[in-house]
Amino acid sequence: MHLFKTILLSSLTVLGSLSVKSQEFKEPVNFKLKNGMNVIVSENKHSPKAYASFTLDAAAFKNEKDGIVELLNAVLNEGTQKKSPISFKDNSGKLNTSFADFDQDFTHFAALIQSATINEQSFNNGKAKLLMSLKAQDYDYDQRVNENSIAALTIDDVKSFYHSITPAKTYLTIAGNIELATAKSAAKKAFGNWAVAETETSVLAHSK
Repeated sequence: MHLFKTILLSSLTVLGSLSVKSQEFKEPVNFKLKNGMNVIVSENKHSPKAYASFTLDAAAFKNEKDGIVELLNAVLNEGTQKKSPISFKDNSGKLNTSFADFDQDFTHFAALIQSATINEQSFNNGKAKLLMSLKAQDYDYDQRVNENSIAALTIDDVKSFYHSITPAKTYLTIAGNIELATAKSAAKKAFGNWAVAETETSVLAHSK
């Protein structure tokens, strides 16, 4: 449970939701979808918004090329609109929305993750924007994310990394003004059909 609390607090800090006292969040509930995705839910009826965070298991991707996660984030951000409640940064994707708009925004959030558009246009635009940000030093990136590491990455690198991401290597956090039952239903509906690799399916079957 300590691991899940750490992930929850980390996600909420990134989402900027800790302006609402953290002790008002209920004890986090964690479960797995049938495809192996780890889900963490924590209610807070006093929160003005509902939040979701999609986080990669850092241990599962520790040997990946420098900067690849942030470049994928930049490409994924090309699929969002201006003033969108969805953004991709660091090791995760984030959703910050109202409860009324949660279902619609969460569905779009899941679609961006599971069916990413990675083509020459999204790659070139995302890479150019990330390089500009690095030159401007307008964000505190991980030391592995620098102009040299990003310049060396190709679209094939990004595609290969993206396709290596499977449900069991990720964490989905849902928190804020949303009931547990609603959050569980939303997670299953949006991510439950995300396919897993054959080898991973075998592992999941033997772990039951």
